[in-house]
Amino acid sequence: MALKMAEIMAPDRDVLVYLDIHGIEVVLADAPDITFSHFPSSHAQIAHLLEMGVPIYACPGCLKAAEKDPEDLAEGILVAEKDAFFDFTGGRILTLDY
Repeated sequence: MALKMAEIMAPDRDVLVYLDIHGIEVVLADAPDITFSHFPSSHAQIAHLLEMGVPIYACPGCLKAAEKDPEDLAEGILVAEKDAFFDFTGGRILTLDY
């Protein structure tokens, strides 16, 4: 649902997708293509968001905790960096959680 919400908002809003804890499992190169109900699959939604120019970030600490490296991420997925994240938020912490 969060990926679909990002897609809905992206045409006229600034959108950034940040994945942490188990969320990084969705953006690994070998991640299974998750499907749920009437939503597009996870691979389809991620590809579409990237085509729309939506940055998708993975938490570096969560990658490390999962014993994964940045090279394990799918193409186009970025490792979150403090400056890029806070530039996007204007220095504020914003949260929308599902």
